Amino acid sequence: MKIERIVSREILENVLVTALEGGSNYWYYLTDDAVKLIRKVVPNNEDPYLSTAILKAVLDHHIDIPINDAENEDDVLGYLSHKTMMSRLQELSEDKGCMWALDRELEGQGDADSSDVVFQCLVMGECVFG
Repeated sequence: MKIERIVSREILENVLVTALEGGSNYWYYLTDDAVKLIRKVVPNNEDPYLSTAILKAVLDHHIDIPINDAENEDDVLGYLSHKTMMSRLQELSEDKGCMWALDRELEGQGDADSSDVVFQCLVMGECVFG
């Protein structure tokens, strides 16, 4: 039996805001080039908050955003991408070790830990850190 769940735009926005503004700061880095990609399609006057602008860039403009390693800023760990987002969310929902994070987000109980795990899965296809 397969159970389908809806991951709304609001939930994705909550995940990204929480992860980018604290939950994932220990492992990710956005280069100046990545910020320029985002701001080219979602300028400051449209959305002054980078953590919400990144979702608009990915979902509305299909921009693949490189996410780099905080310890070695030249290393790309993965991409936040419209192309992989749905399949990675599906994989996360079936991953017995990490599905708790998505469940928590879907229940409106997301926090820095759950948002970090979901963000890692969206970017790298798995939970690598923590």
